[in-house]
Parts: sequence; structure tokens; C-alpha cells
Amino acid sequence: MKKKEPLKIFTHQYPKWLFDHPRWIRLIYLSNYLTQLRKWHISKRLKKLLAKKGDSFSLLDVGCGEGQFLFPYAAAHRNSFFKGLDRAETNISFCKQYAKVQQYTHVVFEQTEIESFNESDKYDVSLCLSVLPYCTNDDAALAQLYKAMKKDGELLLYVPVNNTILLPFYKRIIKKYDNYESIQKNQKTYTEERVKELLYQNHFAITETKSTYGFWGKLSNELLNSHFILFNAYALPLKIIVLTSFIIFYPLILLCMILDFMLPVQSGNGLMLVAKK
Repeated sequence: MKKKEPLKIFTHQYPKWLFDHPRWIRLIYLSNYLTQLRKWHISKRLKKLLAKKGDSFSLLDVGCGEGQFLFPYAAAHRNSFFKGLDRAETNISFCKQYAKVQQYTHVVFEQTEIESFNESDKYDVSLCLSVLPYCTNDDAALAQLYKAMKKDGELLLYVPVNNTILLPFYKRIIKKYDNYESIQKNQKTYTEERVKELLYQNHFAITETKSTYGFWGKLSNELLNSHFILFNAYALPLKIIVLTSFIIFYPLILLCMILDFMLPVQSGNGLMLVAKK
């Protein structure tokens, strides 16, 4: 039997029409904002971080994906320089096409692993957002990031940690069916202590730590991912049922996201740090 192909969102594949009309990526950015709690935390902190840099700075986004944390700020800071790295050729091809259409001459992209990147003392801000677990050598990746940053440059790092699961049926789903983590070959699960240890080993000074995805965040994420995974796994008739279920559950998912964003989280499944060179 032919193996079922995973959803394109799990493999960073882009339909041809999106290459032909790359501005439509904004719809994907919007859908990410409506479904990814971490984007709320990252966007809020990144906006604050860039505000103090003025209108002329250099920014490196490693594991830039489709540019959701790069292009909106590149549009607002035309006098700055932006560079995106990603190991996936499809991500880099799309980002180059989008930058060309938008006439972003101050934005460049390179297909490479973080561990192989080799620039020195160039960037005021570096972003490493939900990327570290997929690095084969996380220590080498952070070493290269440190090397690439200017003195007093700042790293915004977001890392999934702990991987605590609340719902038994979600645990069964991720064991049984393909999901983003299994397809992308997530290398490891971190703790807060291990992430900080890696940063200290590579001479970073941690200036800020914030936990995310507490109880409400975990619940929202598990409900959301359950629908995505089952939609990918099931044939068409059952996809309709899963989609209907998602429409019914989304208000609850959104409420859980809002609660987690607004309430203090002592320990959770996400960790955001700011570190200085």
C-alpha cells in the first residue's frame, strides 16, 4: 500500500500558486497567529527588543521558515539589514521569491545548517525560535550564533521544554500517527536547566527568562494538534468530521490560549529567553 503523504504544513512544502502569488503568505501568518500561542509571546517580546535598537540594526533569523518573524519587521525597518537561514530549500526558495516581489533589497537568505554558518561580529539581534531541538549539534549551533553576533548583541531564544502531556488520548494520537515532531525528526527534549547550561557554556549572559504553555497553554496545544494530526491521518469523509470538530472546539482553544497568555506561568512546556553576548 502506498504510504500516505503528510500534510504540506508538516514538511514545509509550498503549493505552486503561493510561489506565483507570495503575498498570500500573509494568510498563513494570520492563521499561525490564531493557532500558535508561542507567536503571541515571541511577537510581543521581539517588538520590544527591536524598539530599543532604533531604525538601523542587523538581524539574523536562524531556522526562518516562511519568514513569519522576519518579513513583518523587514517591512517596518527599511534601513536595517535582515538575514534568514534555513536548512530547507523550499523555505529559502519561497522567502527569496517573496523578498523579490516586495523589493526588499535589505533582506537576504541562505540555505545552511546553523552549525555550518560562519560569520563574525555582524548582528545586533539573533532569533532562534523553536529551532534548537532540530539541530544535530545544539552546542555548535549556539557557538556559531555567539560568533555571528556583535558585542552586546542580543539573542531571542524560544525552546519547547519538558514535553508534559495532559490528555491521555493526545498521547495515544502522537504515538500512533505522523505529526510535525516525528516528521521533522525532533532531536531532543529540553529542560529549563539544560537550555541555560548550553547558553552559559557558550558565554551568553541570560538577561530574561519567561515560561510559557502552562496548564491552559498545554490544553490548547493538545486540542489543536489533535485536530491537525487526525485531519492529516484520516480519509476524506472523516476529515469533514475532524474539521467540524475543530470549528466547534476552536473558541475553547482560543480561550485557553488567552488565559495562558495573560496569567503568570511558573513552569510550562515553553521557555523564552533573552541572552546577551
